[in-house]
Amino acid sequence: MEEKLSEVELQNRLHTAKRQVEIGSLYKHYKGGLYKVIGVAIEEKDNSIAVIYQAQYGKNLTFIRELDIWLEEVEFEGQKVKRFSKA
Repeated sequence: MEEKLSEVELQNRLHTAKRQVEIGSLYKHYKGGLYKVIGVAIEEKDNSIAVIYQAQYGKNLTFIRELDIWLEEVEFEGQKVKRFSKA
């Protein structure tokens, strides 16, 4: 189980995330979808940071994804690419 972090430590994690993902900006998923980042949040179960983002197509569904996964590179068509890149 993750240790309990202070509010200051959690706030620091959120601040760091906001430097890595620009809230209000559009990002393109490597498979083509366009998404708007609407915030970052703390995942209660383990204090990880998650990105809150909204599809810019269809019913404009809102999703969350762990920041580490949002930022990672993936293998696509034989190349390493960012999972999300700023549009």
